[in-house]
Amino acid sequence: MDDISIGLAILLAVLIGIGSPIAAVFGLVLALQARRELRSLQLRLDRMEAETRAPRSPSGAISDQDPAVAPEPSPARSAQTVPPVPDEATPTAVPPIPSASQPVPPRQHLEEQIGSRWAVWVGGVALALGGIFLVRYSIEQGLLDPRTRITLGILFALALIGVGEWMRRRERSLSLPGIPSAHVPSILTAAGTCTAFASIYAAYALYGLIGPGAAFVALGLVAVLTMVASTLHGPILAALGLLGAMGSPLLVSTDRPQPWALVIYLVFVVLPAYGVARLRLWRWLALAAATGVLLWTAPIAFIDESDVLPAMVHLVFQAGLAAFFLALDPYRHVPDEEARVDWAASGALFAFACAGIVVAGSVATGDGRPVFVAAMALILLAAGVRIANAAPAAAASAALAVGALLVWPLATDIGDAPESLFFQSGDAFAVRPHALGTYLTLAALLPLAIAGASLLRLARSQSLRLPVAAWYAGAASVGPLLALVVAYWRVTEFERSLSFALVAGVLALAFMLVSQWLMRHGSEEDGAIRLGLGATASAALGAVALGLTFALEKGMLTVALALTALGTAWVANRIALPALRHAVGAIGLVVLGRLIWDPTIVGGDPGPVIFNWILWGYGVPAVSFWLASRLLERTGRDRIVQFTESLGIVFAAFLVFFEIRHALHAGNPLAADFSLVEAGLVATQSLAFAILLTRMDFRRPDPVYRWGSLIFKVASFSLSTVGLLVIENPLLTNDPIAGGVLFNSLILAYLLPSVVAALLAFVERNARPASYALASAILSLLLQWAYVALEIRRIFQGPRLGFFRGGFAQGEQWSYSVALLVIGIALLAYGILRDSRFARIASAVYLVFAVLKVFIIDLSNLEGVMRALSFIGLGLVLIGIGFVYQRFLVRQPGNAAIS
Repeated sequence: MDDISIGLAILLAVLIGIGSPIAAVFGLVLALQARRELRSLQLRLDRMEAETRAPRSPSGAISDQDPAVAPEPSPARSAQTVPPVPDEATPTAVPPIPSASQPVPPRQHLEEQIGSRWAVWVGGVALALGGIFLVRYSIEQGLLDPRTRITLGILFALALIGVGEWMRRRERSLSLPGIPSAHVPSILTAAGTCTAFASIYAAYALYGLIGPGAAFVALGLVAVLTMVASTLHGPILAALGLLGAMGSPLLVSTDRPQPWALVIYLVFVVLPAYGVARLRLWRWLALAAATGVLLWTAPIAFIDESDVLPAMVHLVFQAGLAAFFLALDPYRHVPDEEARVDWAASGALFAFACAGIVVAGSVATGDGRPVFVAAMALILLAAGVRIANAAPAAAASAALAVGALLVWPLATDIGDAPESLFFQSGDAFAVRPHALGTYLTLAALLPLAIAGASLLRLARSQSLRLPVAAWYAGAASVGPLLALVVAYWRVTEFERSLSFALVAGVLALAFMLVSQWLMRHGSEEDGAIRLGLGATASAALGAVALGLTFALEKGMLTVALALTALGTAWVANRIALPALRHAVGAIGLVVLGRLIWDPTIVGGDPGPVIFNWILWGYGVPAVSFWLASRLLERTGRDRIVQFTESLGIVFAAFLVFFEIRHALHAGNPLAADFSLVEAGLVATQSLAFAILLTRMDFRRPDPVYRWGSLIFKVASFSLSTVGLLVIENPLLTNDPIAGGVLFNSLILAYLLPSVVAALLAFVERNARPASYALASAILSLLLQWAYVALEIRRIFQGPRLGFFRGGFAQGEQWSYSVALLVIGIALLAYGILRDSRFARIASAVYLVFAVLKVFIIDLSNLEGVMRALSFIGLGLVLIGIGFVYQRFLVRQPGNAAIS
């Protein structure tokens, strides 16, 4: 008895504490009402006084003035004008638009908003939480028995709802001025609803006072009352009621949670929310309800990690309700030609698909996993296929199927990682254990069912907009291909499998048959049909590529994919399907990614020099994509053609590059070192590609050729100036020069790129600005002199040319002078014969260096006959050059021509 007395005393104190603020609120309401009535009387007196002072006509009536010249009311008088108060009993009523003669309602200040609107909202939330916390406090203190706690909670809820309904009926006389949004009756009713939900849930889940049947009836009754009340009280009640109902299980906790009770509770909570959203067209409420039940999926699944059946049932039921109320019901009368994608509803359904993937990946899902995945996928598919506005739901269904296959704990189910679709030994058609059979059956049937339904939907309606039809086409084409790839990965772990190759071939045949069916039954003018035709044709080619991937080993796979791209381009040229053009580019990206993943093609030594897997793995794609670009170009040169042609150029460049490395590094194209000869050959390769692309750009200007030639030229300049002249320069590295005295590695490293750079300068004369040709010519002369100087040192010093290895012999120094003079004379002769001013200027530069060397270096370092021969040779050359200029150039008019 003492405990009960103490409990009653505490409860009385709590009720008094609650009643005092309520009395204060009522006092404030009455005071504000009296103040408003006083202001209204004052305004009436002011109007009457103004009418008595207005001028009257001779007949005694008030004169009508022209509105155009009527005097405007004073600001003070306008500020005191009070607009008519709208009827708050009807929340959906639209307030009348004030006309020019009606005063505009004054804007509320921050003080009015805080005191009149926010205070009411926060008070409603506080009342709801107070009821819940009262129950929680009684539980923690053990003051009242469970029946008393539940009874008091129900009474408190009824009191709040009753007060709210009483205030709603009398709100015309108790309405607060200037606060139409802060609807006190609706907030009180919402607080009572939350308390009622929490009390009934506690009576069922915590204390077992009522059974499941009684809980169903009670929760349903409260939900129906909430729905009816929110239709009368406005959206605030719906929002707070939904929020309180969703949060009640978190506040009313127990040591023995029951997931099934929570699943049932959420069903009865969300149904009234969807119903109210449907009746009042509050779409935000339906989306909020779907979001709330999605957030509860993880707690339901983790209440008992060994049993996720409640989470599966929860997701299936809630996905069905969301599909109906977000897609099926709102858009059932919308024709296909007017359908637009509802991104909010589609996003909610996609979120259900993601939640389904997470639950399907749990080991505890067990044998119910296939049924759960199929049920979820079919629900989403039904919504997406039936309603065009929810077309992304069909793609979400395909994503759910693929994701479930991806996260399926296959190794756990069968005890070990499988090797292939069938046993590797024994009977060729002896299937794997039951778990693997279930996995493969679902992988085969569910994606095909989704694809078939999406294709039928696409073909049934010939008035779909392309953005809507694209979702059906994607679900029908991409879904089965991704499912096949995922199943191949999970079952074979990317090992060669003829079984999966056979499945891919059958899938490709099916897509081809569907393409022919669409061509026969569809109209060429229908954009949706053409989109589906392109998607299925591309999917057929993708299935062929996957079959080749499953059946062939590494190198042959790259070749097969490249030939598939060429075949796709040929089909695109014959059928004129834009989707196939993009498929060629997609296959090109796959081939490029394959080569980046394994540049050696076969994962090791590609074979002998030149005729090896590098030749086939890079050469065939280069030729295939080049020919594919020529085929696609027949119907127009667009970005796809440029991309395909660029892929051909890239593959050709990689072919030469890796062949060079393979030849120089004993069959290891990925060797870490970098040699002098390799730098020279790669620079030569870059210059050669720059020449080729420059000539092509000159014949037919195109960004691919222009930028490609520039990229290769920059690469060659970098390799030459940094690699050949600095990093790999034998004068600095002292590395031995391979080969003999005359025929050695210096020819490949310096002389060959020098000649090719000169050819590039010659090609760029008429195709590029003068600075391009000048830069190439300077590079050629630098490499040419580097070759001559290093070759002279090779003759006198042997294979090692290190700068600090030894000094310079007199014969070596005299040879440099002779070389400078010979090169200068040769350039001068070329400049005279070809009328090239650049060559003559270059010869002058060489001769100036020769003069400086003779008068500075040879004069101090050479002795005896070498010094004399150096000066004699220089003098004879200079006199001869002067004679040539006087004889051949000065007398020629217009000799300033530049080539």
